[in-house]
Amino acid sequence: MTPVSFALLERLHGHLGWLGLAVLAHPLLVLLRGRPVTRGTRLSAVIATALVVLPYALGWAIYPTYRTHIKPALIAAQLPVALRFESKEHLALFTVVFAVSGLATLLVSKRPEARRLATVLIGLGWVCGVLTGVLGIWVAAHAHGGW
Repeated sequence: MTPVSFALLERLHGHLGWLGLAVLAHPLLVLLRGRPVTRGTRLSAVIATALVVLPYALGWAIYPTYRTHIKPALIAAQLPVALRFESKEHLALFTVVFAVSGLATLLVSKRPEARRLATVLIGLGWVCGVLTGVLGIWVAAHAHGGW
């Protein structure tokens, strides 16, 4: 992977992650406000979950290049930043697991208990996603090829 393609995919990875969180806020707010779960709510939950999973997959695609070209120097020069990157990756996994689980719960059952569980799962996914994004911005600000 070239430095330009890595930089492009890295930025796309972050932007899509934030977009996914913005879209995930819709079904979460519907659930939190107790409004009826409509076909549109389910569709937005599906789209949001796809927009959460897609940047995670992009992260996996660019990780080998990161591991080879950036991580060793980052560990040597800025260990706290490297460790925060690892925390970001774990939070990203939680984000995906919670979002997918919340979507599955929302789609499979219409029972009130399932709605409450979907609300909690999607909410946890959203919170983990925001923490992931904030850490991602912080790490990117410290781990770059600039001056």
